[in-house]
Formats: sequence, structure tokens, C-alpha cells
Amino acid sequence: MPIRFKADEPAIKRGIKTVGIGKKASQSLGPDLVEEIVRALKAGKVTPVARAAFFAGLINKGVSEVEMRLEEALEPGALRDLSRLAELLAPEAPPWVRRVCGRLLAGETLDVDTAHRLGQYLFQPDSCDGAKGMVASFLRVRYETPEEYEGLLKAMNETLEAPFRQATPPGNPIVQLAEPFDGVDRSNMITPLLARELKSTGYRVVTMVGRNSGPKRVFNLLDVTEALQLSNAQSSTELGDPQPEFGWYLHQRDLSQAIDGWVEIRHQTVKRPFLATLEKFVDPVGADILVTSAFHPPYGEKMAAIAERAGFPAVIVVRAGIEGTIGFSLHRMIRLLCSVRQEDGSYRRHEMTFDPSRYLTEKIERDERLQNPSAEVNARLILEFNERGKTDNRLFDARVKVTVAGLNQALEWIRNSREKVSGAASPNP
Repeated sequence: MPIRFKADEPAIKRGIKTVGIGKKASQSLGPDLVEEIVRALKAGKVTPVARAAFFAGLINKGVSEVEMRLEEALEPGALRDLSRLAELLAPEAPPWVRRVCGRLLAGETLDVDTAHRLGQYLFQPDSCDGAKGMVASFLRVRYETPEEYEGLLKAMNETLEAPFRQATPPGNPIVQLAEPFDGVDRSNMITPLLARELKSTGYRVVTMVGRNSGPKRVFNLLDVTEALQLSNAQSSTELGDPQPEFGWYLHQRDLSQAIDGWVEIRHQTVKRPFLATLEKFVDPVGADILVTSAFHPPYGEKMAAIAERAGFPAVIVVRAGIEGTIGFSLHRMIRLLCSVRQEDGSYRRHEMTFDPSRYLTEKIERDERLQNPSAEVNARLILEFNERGKTDNRLFDARVKVTVAGLNQALEWIRNSREKVSGAASPNP
């Protein structure tokens, strides 16, 4: 299928979109686009991040005969000597980082310790932009391994600012809602209302928000919370205070300057890198239950595995919901992948199917597909529903109803599973 580009997109961005999609969807460049990219590279019009991201995607795809002409912008033989290519793309990186990048380009995977050490380097403020672009692009196209995810996430958690390295006060169990940071472009978000509902059943609710790194750039949960004028927690100790109406919100900028600083890097790599997955698993408050989503089927198991390796006691992964949010679809079956840690440290998993039609008074043929969604309109709907229990948008109201019902079903399974493990009534809500 031909890739569609915007009329004014730079050649390197079109190149990344062509070679850096994924294992099966990446395509070879045509001779005209190769010529444009060579000219842009020679003219110095490409940032080190985008340059490295492009060539990492190209190597992962496999270089065609036509694409070999790109060596004119590097040096002869560079696309065949991957160690040399890593040196050219990340010249300011320490030798050991360039060696690791060369190994990645050659198709090797990293163990947990190597991924952790590489992550520690990448999250330093003065680390090489070329190394960042290369690693982010290559891992994304090749697909990260569980070991790589674990090591990189460990490095990310080590970047937390001092206020979020303090102990969280004891209290009710904590549910962490982890929405994709790249947001939605066709629907509304209902997350604050989900937090309100979970709060009413006895949980402390924390929701992660952050700047939008793309590629969907319409609005995300941060935009909605700003439209609602909700404040962000400034320390993990705030969870000992009375809970706000819609729970607590943790802004990535406050949690970790190092992670937030990658937003500009990610704009240049175009495609979503490992951070788009891992930023949702950063755990600054010691959450008891993580609720996240996986729109595409293969990612459900991956998300559960990452949460388990990260040490969350329990996780709920919403599958086949609304893309860009944990909200449920209104017309198709939802799968909820649940996992609970056992006394021996292993995890017990269970996948349940949720039928939204059981909770609706009418048959919904399709989910909403808004043409011009707005964070301000979304915020108005949330406030209206919070005050009256309904809005003038029947699909919005229905989505709140079915999502709350489905999450409560999953939480009940988690509570029952914990009771079976402890052999006594669970102290959780």
C-alpha cells in the first residue's frame, strides 16, 4: 500500500515514514526520494537525531540496490560496515555506546544489564543525539525484547526527581491509570471520570500525563486536565493528603526532566519509540494496580509482561478499546488481560471477555469518529457528566458506563485472586 505524505514534508521525514514503519510494513525508497535525501544530508539540512533514525530504519529493513546510493552522504562502504556506520551516526558517543549501537544494527539483542547501562547513558542530558535517534528507531522497527524493555525501564525509573523518590504514605491501595501520551484524534477521553469512580470505591487513583510526542498531535490527557484546570501532584507524599475529586495527576515534566527532555527527540524520530510504551510503566508512587491499554492485538501480552517485570503487584490491560485511551468500544467485544502476583513471585494471568451490549439500552453500530475533537469540548463533557450524571452526547455517556462496568469486573477478579492467595478476606476495596 503506498504511503501518503503531506505536501510539505521534508525528504528525511518521508524517508523515515517509508523505511521505519515496522518489521512487515517498511518499504524501499524510490530513486527520486533517495536523491532528495542525499541532497538534504549533504546540505546539512538533517538533524543528527533524524539522520540516525533514518539509517537505523533503513538497515533494519534491508538496503536495496537503489538505496546504496545513500552512501554518497556518508562514506563508501558505510552501509556494509555496521560498526563504522554506528561511528558515523553517533560520533560524540563514548566508544562502548557506539559498539552497542553497532551490535544493534547487526541484529543482536541486548541483555538486561546492557540495556540498563545504555539507558543510563541515553537519559543523561549531554548524551549524543545520534545515539538517541539510532537506538530509538532501531528498537522500534525491530521490536524490543522483554530484556531490553526491563533494562531501559530500570534506567528511566532511576531518573525520577527527588520529590518522587520519597516514600508514599500508607493508605488505601493505589490504582495507576496509564493512558498513551500521544492521545486521541477521533474521540473523547473519559479518564478523569474513571478516576472519580475508582476513588468512590476506595482506591487512591494516580494518572500519568505528559507532553504529546506524536505522531497523533490533536490532544492528549494533559490537554484535557489543563482545560479542566486540574493541578498536578508535586511529590509522592501528597498521596497522604485528602484525594482530589478526580484523583492525583503526575506530570512527566515534574517526575523526570530526563524523560520529558526526550519529547523533542521523539518529534524528530517521527515513529513511536520504546519510550511510548515504557513511559506508562514508570512507577513513582508504588502503585498496587496498573491499568493500561493495548489497541493492537500483539501488544496485550507485551504490556502485561512489561508490568510484571516492572514489579507491579497487579495489572489490567484493556485490549481492543478506543485507540489512544483505556476507554471501551461500544460495539465490539473487549478483552481484559489481568495479572496478579502470587506469594512465590510468579504471576497468575486471566483474560476475560467483556460484552458492552449487556450494559447498553440500544445497539451501537460504530464508535464515535469525531472530525475536529477538542480538549475544551472534552473537558466540558466531563464536567457536565460529573455534575448531572449525563451529557448531551449519548456515546460519551455510554462509554463511561461500559468502561466503569468492565474495569469493576476486572478489579473484582483481582480482589478474588488475592483472597485466594492469602486465604483470608482481602483488605483491598
